[in-house]
Parts: sequence; structure tokens; C-alpha cells
Amino acid sequence: MKRYFKWMLLLLIGIALLGSCKKQYYFDTGQSIARFNGNMLQYFEANPELFDTLLQVIKIAKLENYFKDSSLTFFAPADSSIMKTYYYINQNFRAAGMDTLTGLEDLKPEFWRNNLMMYMFQGVRGIEDFPQLDFSNLYSFSGEYANSVSGQVMNIGTVFTDARGLKYKGYRRLYLNYVPSEASPLQNWVQGPVASCNIQPSNGMIHVLIYYSHYFGFDPYQAWLQAKYYSSVH
Repeated sequence: MKRYFKWMLLLLIGIALLGSCKKQYYFDTGQSIARFNGNMLQYFEANPELFDTLLQVIKIAKLENYFKDSSLTFFAPADSSIMKTYYYINQNFRAAGMDTLTGLEDLKPEFWRNNLMMYMFQGVRGIEDFPQLDFSNLYSFSGEYANSVSGQVMNIGTVFTDARGLKYKGYRRLYLNYVPSEASPLQNWVQGPVASCNIQPSNGMIHVLIYYSHYFGFDPYQAWLQAKYYSSVH
């Protein structure tokens, strides 16, 4: 019996320890708050497993100063998103019988700058600062339209999920959406769901986009058309 109670005590202690180990932020859930003692560029440098390629793109685009000094809200595409678009572009070059890219620098800085700036917004805003978005009822809850640093009109909003049969009472998820046509602002959006939000370096706010489905630049076909123009190998 004593041995039984001993093992039960150890089990309870183990459960308590596991419950106390929380990550700095987490994926595919609602709001999280993570303060980082450094600027955005330093945050990306501290997390190379997700942002090593993003760092290369920032440097090729010559945008380091934005991420060091400017007050930004940045919807960060993970490395896998950038590589999805890179591979898509190469597939199209190959299918067209054209030379393929051998590295990120085979695309001129203008390509990376034009696409990266779509994710950058002046000012510092967290998930709590954006209005409600309901994809099934856009006329009532359409989030907000915002100009990115590049001047591209984007849509940003927070989806309130349902919980236990109560509408809009569940966790919240932030979205950055590409709006293809300003003339038809509620049509044909390309959704960019956020995986981790409200990461706070010293000069702004980072919201990390979901990594497995997002294409850098939102529309890979448009990225391919740009790549043909901005490629240094053709």
C-alpha cells in the first residue's frame, strides 16, 4: 500500500511539472503574448528553425532597417511558405523550358521587396486591435481593409469561433487576407491564417502565419509572373 501511494505521489508531481512547462507561444490556437528583448530582426535570428530563409529574403530585399528601427506590425511568413513559392516558380520555369533558379539571390531585390512589404504595416497592433471577421457573413463582419507598406490593400480581421453551441464565444484567430481586386473587395480573397500572434519584440508586433498551406506572396501564379520579370538568370 505504501508503495502504491508513493507511485501515485510521483505521478501527480510529474503531471504538475508537465502542466507548468508552457511554450513561449503556440500554434493554431488563440491569443498568445510573448515579449522578446530585442528588435524584430534579432527575434528572427534567435529562431532560425522557422525564419532562416526569411532573414535571407529581408537582407536580399535590403529591408533590414525596417525590422531594426521602424514600428511595425508584421505578419511573418515562415521559411516553408517562402520555399513553397520558390519551388512553384522553378516548376514553371522548368515546364517552360527555361533555366531554373539556383538560389534566392537569382531573384532581384525588387521581387522580394514587393512581396515582403505586403506583410508589413505601419504601427503596432495586436489581435485585440482588429475588428471581427466572419467569412460566412462578410457584410456584417468584414474585418478591416488596410494598406500595407507596399500600398497593397489587404484585409485583416479576427475570427471568433463557436464554443459549446454559443456563437462567437470560442477562441479567436487572426487572419491576413489578400484582396485581388479593390473593385470587388469582398470577392476571391486568399486567406492567410495566423498560427501564433502577439509576439512582441522591442519595435513592433509579429504575427506568424500558418506554415504548411501559405504561399509567400499569397498568389503563386502572380509570383511566377513577377519572377519572370525580376529573374537574373533570364
